[in-house]
Amino acid sequence: MREGHEFDLVITDHAMPRMTGMELAKALRTQWPLLPIVMATGYAELPEGNVLNLPKLSKPFTQAQLEEAVATAVSTRRHM
Repeated sequence: MREGHEFDLVITDHAMPRMTGMELAKALRTQWPLLPIVMATGYAELPEGNVLNLPKLSKPFTQAQLEEAVATAVSTRRHM
């Protein structure tokens, strides 16, 4: 991300090339600690290291589940 660009929310997959979604989330939190992040994954459980306690969106997911995960991520970050 370049300076001057703002994001309201990040939804990332855990399984990505070159870095995991958790690694991305940790990197984002160092610069934007209040940025809401949702972790989408096809794994039953996220691998150890979910120290950020991100809302998990299990794939496949419904629109209602997406809405719930986004609402959780946004409300959690607002109360910090």
